[in-house]
Amino acid sequence: MHIRFSRVLIGIIFFLIVMLSLFVYAGFNGTPWEKHHQSKNMERYLNQKYHTAFIIKNIDYNFLSETYQAYSYPKGHPELVFTVEEDVDAAAGYSDTFPKVFWESELSNNLKKTIKGLFPRLDKTTFTAERIVDRGEYFGSHIPTYQNIYTSQLACSITIFMKTKWEKVKQVAELEKMKRLSQHLKSIHFPVLIQVTYEKERNEKDKVFFITEDGRVVDK
Repeated sequence: MHIRFSRVLIGIIFFLIVMLSLFVYAGFNGTPWEKHHQSKNMERYLNQKYHTAFIIKNIDYNFLSETYQAYSYPKGHPELVFTVEEDVDAAAGYSDTFPKVFWESELSNNLKKTIKGLFPRLDKTTFTAERIVDRGEYFGSHIPTYQNIYTSQLACSITIFMKTKWEKVKQVAELEKMKRLSQHLKSIHFPVLIQVTYEKERNEKDKVFFITEDGRVVDK
């Protein structure tokens, strides 16, 4: 009787140790079934956003932020590896850095030519792609909150800096160029935040416009 009770007790303790170990492991590494679930969701998110097929290279769990993160690339272009992760602030629940990786590849040449055609005064140093690290600091306090702009934490902004003063340009024509650029981005299924900045007169802040991921032109 005593021996049988001891065996049962040992079995219970062993079971609890195994369960605790699994709990600790999952807390730091996530679970295989959730990784599979997140991987499928990320593929669906990327396919719907960019209208092309993507491959999830590998997926990990960030225990500090309690989110799943993955490396991915568009099918047929394994050299264009970018990150995609859960993002509670993004409308789709995920965010990615594909725009920056795409921008830095030869595949973006046509897009760059389009921007250059619309804004011929630009040179290579005046329109670049950068990651947005801190949205609140990046956008400032004089435009709608980033939730309303639909940009995500890991999203990238393409910055277009016009070396000309806003007061000296044909403003209606410039706004029309931004709308045409927005339409082009939609036609190639490339939703990305565009910042268009014009110089202001001395001691005044620059004039800034945003073309949002959903195609709206926002005046800061």
